[in-house]
Amino acid sequence: MTLKLIIGIIVTFIFSSCSNKKVEEELEVAHYLHLSHTRTNTNPLLDATVEKLDFGNYEMLWLGGDLAQLTSADDSTMQHVDRLFDLSNPTTLWALGNHDYSNLERVKKFTGKPNYYSYHKNGITVVVLDTQDSLSNIVGEQKAFLYGILDSLKNSSHLVVLHHKLIWMYNYAELEQKAKSISNAEIGDCSYCINPNPFHSEIYPKLVELKKKGVEVLCIGGDIGFNAKQFEFETEEGIYFLASGIHANNSGNKALLFSHNLHKRQLTWEFVPLEKL
Repeated sequence: MTLKLIIGIIVTFIFSSCSNKKVEEELEVAHYLHLSHTRTNTNPLLDATVEKLDFGNYEMLWLGGDLAQLTSADDSTMQHVDRLFDLSNPTTLWALGNHDYSNLERVKKFTGKPNYYSYHKNGITVVVLDTQDSLSNIVGEQKAFLYGILDSLKNSSHLVVLHHKLIWMYNYAELEQKAKSISNAEIGDCSYCINPNPFHSEIYPKLVELKKKGVEVLCIGGDIGFNAKQFEFETEEGIYFLASGIHANNSGNKALLFSHNLHKRQLTWEFVPLEKL
């Protein structure tokens, strides 16, 4: 074997190894699943298809609230929900809805988490908000917490704001007129309604500032399912408002499935029928 041939073999091996490594990196994809409004009208049962799903293939599980009819009313219902979603797992993130709100101490007992918090994984920061507290208004300590995250966010390619009520539909002309056909609850003053709130005057500008710095921002709501199974809207500034929800044991239910290319730091999503998960 000549020296020239040996060198050629070595070069080919090195090039092949580097190419394979690059392909492997680019193919490294994490998957996250958003589910919400899984409740039936009877504790502790959830949508029958959801009850059968295996969530072990998802690096993060994002829950948009209203998991059961009265999720935290008793230990047996919470135990049932916990068996399905592994509530204390750091990668299970749950934004509380009005049907989850019976006993917040019981929620904390099973989750080990407060009503609002943040979590960082794979270069994505997820902020979980409690939109049931203060009737759609992010105020007081929760507002200070949120502002602290938004003002100091680093090392994140994406910010996901996870919440139950579609608070961004209020006081946004193009969305407000669609509320009745999208949200489970109308705009109004009831405990489960989309209440008047200053999201667009106080929170949204900070999201836009992050977008200008190169952070992709997604706000994901969970209070849909009765009137619509999915919703997607991109604002002029490039902020995404998304929502997915379920009408239990009816046809056409969907979940929001995210694919995250870790090497390219790209996050894509699609609305997938529950039966195909």
